[in-house]
Amino acid sequence: MGMSRILGLTLTFGLCVFLSPSLQAQSNVPQSFNFKVFLEDEEIGVQRFVVSSNATRTEVQIEAQFDVKYWFITAYSYRHTNTEVWNGECLQMIRAQTNDNGKTFFVNGTYADNRLNLVTHAGSRNIEGCVKTFAYWDPKFLSSRTLLNSQTGEMNQVKVSLLGEEVISVRSTPTSATHYQVVAEKFSIDLWYSSEGEWLALQSTTENDSRLRYDLQ
Repeated sequence: MGMSRILGLTLTFGLCVFLSPSLQAQSNVPQSFNFKVFLEDEEIGVQRFVVSSNATRTEVQIEAQFDVKYWFITAYSYRHTNTEVWNGECLQMIRAQTNDNGKTFFVNGTYADNRLNLVTHAGSRNIEGCVKTFAYWDPKFLSSRTLLNSQTGEMNQVKVSLLGEEVISVRSTPTSATHYQVVAEKFSIDLWYSSEGEWLALQSTTENDSRLRYDLQ
């Protein structure tokens, strides 16, 4: 998987919201996850997630901006915006746009009559039942086995493994965390959560074995 491909995929694991206890306790108070993104030790951009919720409705806003530079030349750029609305555990609306180094994607979906009516750059289709996307900020998403990719509009089959307890650095502080791995056909992602269910970190590996990581700010 080349750099362009892994950087794009990392942003699309997306947006499924099953409210964790920490989010429920902060109902109506937006929760933000702000990450600096690194390729090996080089900072290449930022990604921000804002989750706003009440008793039944959750809205998620995502913005991402990556630039990989060699000297003064931008070798790769990535821009992604996404808005999703949820009713309980099911996606009600999605509006996502992506520019992956000049290649554009969009994913627009609206839920009605027990199906998600999806329109993407690749065409349109209906997905029956309750549709979920990747939701790193809420560890309950790890119980799902089929997830919508918010960049491509594809449905991804995933396998989730619990790798155990570790101590990682979060905001320059040693922090106890639970480590999970999410594996799909074309990518894998490592995720870490606190004992309260807060999303702490993300890491993946490019095709040439370069490390891509998200550091919580």
